[in-house]
Amino acid sequence: MLPALNHRAWRDLIVGDNPVASSHFGFNLLLTNNRIYYRSDRSEANVDVLVQQVFDYLTKYEGLYQVELKQIFGEDYKVI
Repeated sequence: MLPALNHRAWRDLIVGDNPVASSHFGFNLLLTNNRIYYRSDRSEANVDVLVQQVFDYLTKYEGLYQVELKQIFGEDYKVI
């Protein structure tokens, strides 16, 4: 189960404070694009939108990203 949207790791993922090693092209592309958008607009409203996009993506494909989710959230992530 994914941590709540207010978990600090979501924001860290978007702003680049939490690098994640992933071999999944789609996830890497999403993160790269969101980090580019973040650099052009660092407002909290924009961060919230970008976090929601990543959250929605990982909710849909959570089963494929178990390794990445453990990297991002550590002990706060419970494997489904």
